[in-house]
Amino acid sequence: MELVTIRQMQEADSRAVNEIGIPERELMYKAAESLVAVLSEKFELHGSKSLVFCGPGNNGGDGWAAACILYDKGSEVCIVSSQPPVRGGSSDFYAKAAKKKGIQVKENISEKELNKYDFIIDALFGIGLRREIEGVYRNYIELINNSECFVLSADIPSGLHSDEGVPNPVAVKADMTICFGRTKVSVLSEPGFLYAGDVVYSDIGIPESAYDETIFRTTGIDLVKKIYTKRKRTGFKGDYGKILIIAGSPGMTGAASLCAEACFRSGAGLVYNAVPESRKYEYESLVRESISIPVEDGGYEYVSNISAKDISLAAKGKTSVVIGPGLHQNSRSHEIFREIIAKTNIPIIVDARTLNDLADEKDTLKTASGRIILTPHPGEMARLVCTDVSEIQKNRISSAMKLAKEYGAIVLLKGHRTIITDGTTAWLNTTGNPGMATAGSGDVLCGIIAAALSYTSDLLEAAAAGTYIHGLAGDAAADRMGEYGMKSGDIISELPNIIKGITGD
Repeated sequence: MELVTIRQMQEADSRAVNEIGIPERELMYKAAESLVAVLSEKFELHGSKSLVFCGPGNNGGDGWAAACILYDKGSEVCIVSSQPPVRGGSSDFYAKAAKKKGIQVKENISEKELNKYDFIIDALFGIGLRREIEGVYRNYIELINNSECFVLSADIPSGLHSDEGVPNPVAVKADMTICFGRTKVSVLSEPGFLYAGDVVYSDIGIPESAYDETIFRTTGIDLVKKIYTKRKRTGFKGDYGKILIIAGSPGMTGAASLCAEACFRSGAGLVYNAVPESRKYEYESLVRESISIPVEDGGYEYVSNISAKDISLAAKGKTSVVIGPGLHQNSRSHEIFREIIAKTNIPIIVDARTLNDLADEKDTLKTASGRIILTPHPGEMARLVCTDVSEIQKNRISSAMKLAKEYGAIVLLKGHRTIITDGTTAWLNTTGNPGMATAGSGDVLCGIIAAALSYTSDLLEAAAAGTYIHGLAGDAAADRMGEYGMKSGDIISELPNIIKGITGD
């Protein structure tokens, strides 16, 4: 699905009206019709009691127009508005029409009275909100959120601002949001999706020519099908990727096995594990199908910078490398990373310990521009950009895009709405569930992405497709096991059926 930023939607609206010549009043009425159409699927409108909160701008105009349509359909309508629209504008036209019909208009409403209505339309503020919500409008939003009514937001829940969908400082918690023209990034990103409820889209007649080139998309099946095409009947294991995994340490050997198994279950042909020479037999028993490459460990029993030369030799000829999951805290894995990028030209997926090791060595990333996928969770991201987790969570999209652009990397910022970006374009993932917040889930994700890189040279698409597959498999595991009972291995178990269900193979 193509998404729009606030700026893109405002520019598209302007082009549609000022350059293409579509009357603003017409677009407003179509938006109002969409609101009423959604409500008609859920309620018998004739004889219903409807409450519409209208703000002073064009979003309020959508509400005034919707009130007129609801009134004509036999609903008992009340409008709550404390500030009239700008005189002579499109919103003013529908406000006058509503008053001419005799629709009741109030400046205030009590919580007790509000709960007598069947549903609420939230048309207070749209995407143009800049100022902080306070005073009467904050009171309106708190009343809406405390009500027992079904709440439908027009275009965006009132109070959200920025493409991250951050409340400013409060926002309507809608049961459903209907986006006009195109779906807004802010209602699918985190935390905006927590306020939007179910999101639907309505084409109100803005032509495609009005929009700039797409920056944001949601991940989906088409992306997976683009990467996972039908296998050649004459194919052999070397055709389907050679992946080197640098992961695990005493007490954390499971990271290496989860990553390797996820690679195989996602279609990899050959998987190699770089293992400490002094413990190679232990690692060889973890995943029977993987190939162990013993590397010098200096007797420490874990992979570290001592192993860098051996690992860089092992990396040659591979399709991709995964480095970081479960590595020892004293591994100095950024030195291994530096050696690999100096001696090879292959894609590297960087996770966990190596992300932390690189936090103080970020200039190293620039030497691998165009070849790395960083997979931080919010805490790791905060360390990479020298801030705190709360700031990352308030600025997830901009933080990820800034880091990606600065270092020429693909950044995959984990979360319920994982963001995958190269700094110019971005994908938002909409699969997955809270049950995936379990040990090893990130190791599995790395393995899936590494396998996807066996089928495409496009790092951004591989990371986005891998994230989508990971989430779908997690959703299937949750359906089978429940969110409380699932573990990372259950995600791996679902991978073959998920990929087969999408590709047919």
